[in-house]
Amino acid sequence: MRNDQGLSQKAHNDLVLSFLSVRRAIGVLGFFLPLALIAFALVTGQFLPSISDAFFTPMRDIFVGTMMAQAVFLWSYEGFRPNSGELISDKATARIAAVAAAMVGLAPTNMTPGTEGATELPCTLLQCVMGTGPAAMIHMIAAAVFFAALAIYCLVLFVRGEPDSPEKRASNAIYSACGWIIVVSITLIGILFLTGLDESLRWLRPVFWLETIATFAFATSWLVKGDSLRPLVRAVAAR
Repeated sequence: MRNDQGLSQKAHNDLVLSFLSVRRAIGVLGFFLPLALIAFALVTGQFLPSISDAFFTPMRDIFVGTMMAQAVFLWSYEGFRPNSGELISDKATARIAAVAAAMVGLAPTNMTPGTEGATELPCTLLQCVMGTGPAAMIHMIAAAVFFAALAIYCLVLFVRGEPDSPEKRASNAIYSACGWIIVVSITLIGILFLTGLDESLRWLRPVFWLETIATFAFATSWLVKGDSLRPLVRAVAAR
């Protein structure tokens, strides 16, 4: 009997560790890509108009590789089963985000004119089959779906459960803040595109910085969920 209990507890512990590892990997990758592009810009002086424009620079392998790694980790994330009456689940949201992340990497956007250090490349498989215009449209839709799914994690899925401790309440506050940062950042990017301000303000690289802020927000939320930012949680709980 005790042996059965021990095996059950070990299986539970292994499952928890697996959840934490996947969450941490997703968070670390979220920080890695923007920081790698910022480092590239500081070294070369090539500040990109958007993260997606990395595809047309020497950083394209980093960009595509990171998005595909995100897709793999998100697809493997099971999360918790939804309770009765809950329509949004961890697994389904992760699968949607995974497919969107893969499409962001596999269907490049159109190169922003005047991007420093950018070079024209042979068409990718999707571009050759569909054309550059439709592939760029898939990229934009996939990017919006990707960030929307991550915002849902912050605003809906991560905050589930009773806030029965100061640390849980602090974590929920961080998740909510990260979720709204993602929503506001992506909304501002949409406004920039619709108004043409992204062109007139290109020298400030507003799209790149807003994408970076949104990415840092989702990365922070996943690292908090992965139990990697306890000092931050404790600091918020102590306020």
